[in-house]
Amino acid sequence: MILALSGSGVSDGIALGQLHVLSRGELQLPEYHLESDEVETEVERLRAAIEAATAVLAETERQLDDETRDSTGELLQVHRLMLRDSSLTGAAEQVIRDARVNAEWALDRQAAELRRRFSRLDDAYIALRVEDLDQVVRLLQSRLADQPERVLDARVPHRLDDTVVLAADLSPAELAALHQRDVAGLITEHGSVWSHAAIVARALNIPMVMAVHRAQRLLREGEPVILDSHYGIVLATRDERLHGHYAEKQSAARQSRRNLERYLTVPACTRDGLRFHLFCNADLAPEIRRCRELGAGGVGLMRSEFVFTFDELNDEDAQYRIYREAVELLDGRPLTIRTLDAGADKLPDDLKRLSGPNPALGLRGIRMSLAMQESFRVQLRAMLRASCHGPVRILLPMISQVAEIRRARELIVQCREQLRGEGVRADPEIPIGGMIETPAAALMTAQFARELDFVSIGSNDLVQYLLAVDRQDELVSHLFEPASRAVIETLATIVTGAARAGRPVQICGELAGDPRFSGLLIGLGITQFSLPPGQLAAVKSTLVKLDAAACRETMQAFLNDPEAEAGAALLDQLGPSG
Repeated sequence: MILALSGSGVSDGIALGQLHVLSRGELQLPEYHLESDEVETEVERLRAAIEAATAVLAETERQLDDETRDSTGELLQVHRLMLRDSSLTGAAEQVIRDARVNAEWALDRQAAELRRRFSRLDDAYIALRVEDLDQVVRLLQSRLADQPERVLDARVPHRLDDTVVLAADLSPAELAALHQRDVAGLITEHGSVWSHAAIVARALNIPMVMAVHRAQRLLREGEPVILDSHYGIVLATRDERLHGHYAEKQSAARQSRRNLERYLTVPACTRDGLRFHLFCNADLAPEIRRCRELGAGGVGLMRSEFVFTFDELNDEDAQYRIYREAVELLDGRPLTIRTLDAGADKLPDDLKRLSGPNPALGLRGIRMSLAMQESFRVQLRAMLRASCHGPVRILLPMISQVAEIRRARELIVQCREQLRGEGVRADPEIPIGGMIETPAAALMTAQFARELDFVSIGSNDLVQYLLAVDRQDELVSHLFEPASRAVIETLATIVTGAARAGRPVQICGELAGDPRFSGLLIGLGITQFSLPPGQLAAVKSTLVKLDAAACRETMQAFLNDPEAEAGAALLDQLGPSG
């Protein structure tokens, strides 16, 4: 008998072993009202819990080995900062004073308010910060309830190399501790590719499948399981032949990864000598370190959304510190920072009226930044200050009008002059790029490019808007075909438009990280790719085997023949052996 469960694979790899369920006891949280003379004592009780929780995280970080600290230390510091965030613990103190309720209740009420606020957000990356919120709140409440929570329960084995661990969710601290015990693989009921646990798993190369719903009810302690994080599946079975099959796949995958990694050190040129450039998508320090270690040319896309987790929208110094650290980690390689690209629900209260009924077509990207210019100026100043420490590029998302680019450039000049007046010297020629993510922007690329220093194709949104297909919708996902003629001709239009203005084109999104599309992109004239660190070796190994001239000829013939077949047949023809 085989029980098959599906979820979201967040890191490539296969794991086999016995299941261990990481369970947590339920906290007993009281709710009671306070007398007026008890309020300040309760505030002090909350502050003491904050200090104790901070000490737990600091001690956890101190015990990490060097590899794990590089991947996890930054995220533990994020949790330590959240413990002192005014919108969480500061607001909880105010609830204690205003409502005269105990600390557990006040904290629970404020956490619920933040969860409600996050649940309205259209941007999945920001919305998933609720996971960090829950982890920090759980740590605080365990201290308040006088039920000190250790990073790992004492029942967790000290050696986990033949063990797949299942949990409802995992904090960065828990995942780091599991890695130090050589855990084979991880399963969680909640979470997604943007969560901190997923970032750490990728950085440490731990096979992991998240969002496996009802896994704790369906899987049993000690039963043999197979985890395939590439396909996002978990198999519970005692079938020896199946285990043997996956053991062979695991061995082959490890050998394949070692073979691919050999290409990381070869020159970035196609077989016939065309130079290409590989950058990484990275947001947090562990990912940026990984980019540098893999030999990437820099960061082609740093999403700035995570900077705005709680009330840091106008905290220039907080943003500057994050950007500066990223610049310094890259050691001279360029850092491309995309300005805030979130849904309209993140707007200040006085702009909530501008929020429309369809977030995907509403106030987002550069539109939102220009609607809330005070916060936009803060972000631009932080980026410009970071440019003092190394090469920084600014990327404007979701542009749809030339006027948007011109206004953004005006604001950048104004912010630079302000900084100069304050004695801060920012890069006077900081490159400014724009993301081409809609059909309208694709058609206007030539005009846009004359106002920009570089163009970046946001392939995920571009394909979705172009085909009017939500690939997450099972009813229409079969229509999501990135290799369709419509997509290919649109990409060609963008490259041609940028070339007219003499501007380079970079592509990011899933097309950039999929080796099947490498020949097609090279054939269209795209030589700059920004992709997840985990895909760098696979894409480079494909690119170096391509004949760029042959790819160009194939693509030109395709574009000239309206009857030519697109899709998988074209991709196969453009492969290294095509």
